[in-house]
Amino acid sequence: MNSIDSFVNVPILIAAAAGLLIFVFLLISRLRNTSRISVILFPSLLIFIGGMAYTYFSHSIMILVLALILIELFLLAYCLVLALSDPKKREMQKNQSKKEHLAPEEADVIQLQEENSKYKKIVKANKELTIKASSFFNSEDTLGSFLEYFNKLVVEKTVSDGCAILVLDAFDNILTVKSVTGVFPPPYKLPEDLPHKPIRIETNFRYSQFTLEGNIFGDLFTKGEPVNIKDSVKDKRVFQNGPEDFLKCGPYIFVPIKQNEETIGLVCLARKPSSQPFSQEEFETAISLTDALSTALQPLNSFLAYTEHMELTKEGDIASKYQKAMTPEKMPIINKVSIGKYSVNAENVCGDYYDIIPYRKDRISFVMADVAGKGMNSLVIMIMIRAMIRLVSNTNQSAATLIEWINHAICSEKNSMDHFASVALINYNSIENTAQISTSGINPVILYSAKEDSVKKISLDCEPIGVDKNTEYKNIDINLNAGDIIVTCTDGLLECLNESGVQYSLDNLTKVIKANCKLNGKDIASKVKENVKKFCGNAQQYDDQSLLVIKIQG
Repeated sequence: MNSIDSFVNVPILIAAAAGLLIFVFLLISRLRNTSRISVILFPSLLIFIGGMAYTYFSHSIMILVLALILIELFLLAYCLVLALSDPKKREMQKNQSKKEHLAPEEADVIQLQEENSKYKKIVKANKELTIKASSFFNSEDTLGSFLEYFNKLVVEKTVSDGCAILVLDAFDNILTVKSVTGVFPPPYKLPEDLPHKPIRIETNFRYSQFTLEGNIFGDLFTKGEPVNIKDSVKDKRVFQNGPEDFLKCGPYIFVPIKQNEETIGLVCLARKPSSQPFSQEEFETAISLTDALSTALQPLNSFLAYTEHMELTKEGDIASKYQKAMTPEKMPIINKVSIGKYSVNAENVCGDYYDIIPYRKDRISFVMADVAGKGMNSLVIMIMIRAMIRLVSNTNQSAATLIEWINHAICSEKNSMDHFASVALINYNSIENTAQISTSGINPVILYSAKEDSVKKISLDCEPIGVDKNTEYKNIDINLNAGDIIVTCTDGLLECLNESGVQYSLDNLTKVIKANCKLNGKDIASKVKENVKKFCGNAQQYDDQSLLVIKIQG
């Protein structure tokens, strides 16, 4: 069975000779670059020729069989690679190979044709997005609706799992998240006190702001160049937040949004860690669509700027009237307490309100609130918070519990507008001369101690009302003495700017309070107002400024 008859020796010899000729011709073709020859054919032919030759001399068919099996294995591996390879990549390689073998003139023509085709695609994308943007002019949320549409489009075209768009706030020089679609694992360092829960992470990102340095968004925005991150584990710019699957980072694409050679935002695409990296073609698609987005945003932003100005002017006038109606017209007379207030509304903002609720001697509630948003949106939330505080403040529940009740109610509201608020609640007991304080958000509460002649911030910064209905707030209990002063204000006062762009700051406020600690509450508030006005000069302010001073007289 292992030997062959002599009559087949001649065909075997002919087959070997033919194989040798084929090998020579293929080698010449490859050296002359007359056609593309796969390297896999050369060892396969050598094995075939060797097997034929050995079979001819040894008269053993086994070697021929083994040679054929080995050739099949070579070809099988080759076919497997062909079957599983990316056809687009293969086509690009084929085209590149064609270019290499063309005359310079022909290669230039092909390159020009490709660039022309690419240009046509960009023009088409620009046209389509601009037309689409105009269709959202009459929508309730023009910019948000358009960005949501763009997010879904770019996710589809690049086969991404999620997309986020960040836009520069030129006034504060920070990046704000304007739109998020799909799954977007955070490539930045999360706050240490933020629970690692999907809903909390997503909420944190949607309302995050990023400086232009010290994080991947700011760094890439400043650099102003598109980036395709294939392996986020090895890329030092991507921060890995934890072992949880939903926090693990995969491939990313970051493309700056530019207008008039200036970067105004960032389009960020993400894939899950288990996914393949973005291809070069997908990367170029993301760049082209971002360029189209930039073109479409120019008329859209102009339209929004005009309509916003008109709406805010109208809404602001209405909101300001209601805001004034909700603030105490006269300061109530309270035993042992001298009260001062200072409130200045920025044009058409209407985000602050304060209240004094003297229900009973053992609980006099002082409220300072700063509601996110502008005009009627902030007014609606302001009215809701004010009504709820007045409804529940006369109970025996602690200040923290009252804040939690209000937070749960606001979080339950199903609407598209921002409904976040920083609230400082101070419950004063005039009988025992004590105070219980609880805060949400960033409204500070400051205590001047007459005994120690010192001023310090006693409140805790935490999540504002409206973020998570399960947020827990804390009580701060203090004993008061004659001469002690409790001060609370909104961030608009602390962050007001002078003509050099410098903020007023908590430090300046505490200095004024300490310097005027012998005055009554009303006069202290006046001194703060004078100091702020002197500091700011003629600089335009963009946020409300509100202050409450509570001085213990005896």
